[in-house]
Amino acid sequence: MSDPVRSLIASAVLFCALSAAAAAQSLTEAEAVARFERENARLKGIAARVREDKAEARSWSLAANPEVTFAREDAAGTIDTFLYVGQSVPLSGRLGLLRRAGDSASRSAEARGRFEAFEALSDLKTAFYELLLAQEKAALIEGWLGQFRDFVRILREREKENDVSRFDRLRAERELADAESEAAAFHIDLLRAKSRLGAFFGANQPTASLTAEGDFSSAGTLPPMEEVLEKSLAGRGDVQSSALLTERFDLERRAAGRRLVPEPVVAVGMKKTELPGSSGQGLLLTVSLPVPLFNAGGAEGAKARAAAERSRAENETLKRDIAAQVSAAYEAVRLRRKLAGEYALNLGDKGAELSSIGRLAYEEGERGILELLDSSRLALGSELRALGLAWAAKQAEIDLNRAVGEEVLK
Repeated sequence: MSDPVRSLIASAVLFCALSAAAAAQSLTEAEAVARFERENARLKGIAARVREDKAEARSWSLAANPEVTFAREDAAGTIDTFLYVGQSVPLSGRLGLLRRAGDSASRSAEARGRFEAFEALSDLKTAFYELLLAQEKAALIEGWLGQFRDFVRILREREKENDVSRFDRLRAERELADAESEAAAFHIDLLRAKSRLGAFFGANQPTASLTAEGDFSSAGTLPPMEEVLEKSLAGRGDVQSSALLTERFDLERRAAGRRLVPEPVVAVGMKKTELPGSSGQGLLLTVSLPVPLFNAGGAEGAKARAAAERSRAENETLKRDIAAQVSAAYEAVRLRRKLAGEYALNLGDKGAELSSIGRLAYEEGERGILELLDSSRLALGSELRALGLAWAAKQAEIDLNRAVGEEVLK
């Protein structure tokens, strides 16, 4: 691809990005979170599934429906008519245990929903700061390009006056073309980041208009490791959900054992008898008792017992995994904060100073064009590096919050 074509492509992409920025809708992190909570389809799906699980759990402990029976017998001129209502009487306590199991299942679904919603929130914040990073990078290279374009323009004017060589002008133009291609790639990344963030909001949101407003400053002091680990093991929704599931299965096992206790079915109604020339009616009362011969709850109890054992094992595994996640995330925050802070402190204004010295040395003939371009590139690279380190520290904070299951760093 020729230099003019590459420059034309870069200019077109930059123009589109700048046009979108002119009509941009700026969002702070808090505003993005508020929109996410109002509009996100994933959150709505989580809430609907929790309601679905809770409704299903309530159905476990419902009493059997009553049965209304009507019968008529006609034999040898005698007509017997029966009308009665039958209802099983829950004397075994099985429904009470199932009701408690359903309550545990409902609270488990709520805890799982909270955990999944927090994970979704963490994904949103990651997308928000990825957009902020892409914006900062695009703005940084665009500012650098503006200065470099002015420099190339000056070189062209000075070449006409024979103050600089044709080589210097061509080499600078080559550097500019490469930089414009890189800038185009930065702006493509910016458009992708806008789309990723926009996916967390309503379907009608024009993603090209989104911009993130904020910075990568640290979110509070890092608490002691023991405190963070304790919060994660006690407060994470998936841990709570797993413990409640174990409680549910234990209650279901106990309820299955109550099938050995027969629950009578009582029927109350009226019987009417009609004979030739006379008739009469009276109260009908029947009591039937099911015999737990073929289904005494053994299979249900075995299934619930195995499920409880599995749930306990999964809970222990989950806690070990969480401890490892929190430990790694905690160290990542500490080290990335330190690295970003030290790099920013050491860099200071050295990048700009280096570029200025290189430009002055070139103007005075002490350095060639290659040294000038190298110093300029090094200055830009240092600023991009500092920006990337600041973003990595912010992402480490988000990952720690995700590992803990709540915002320990706000």
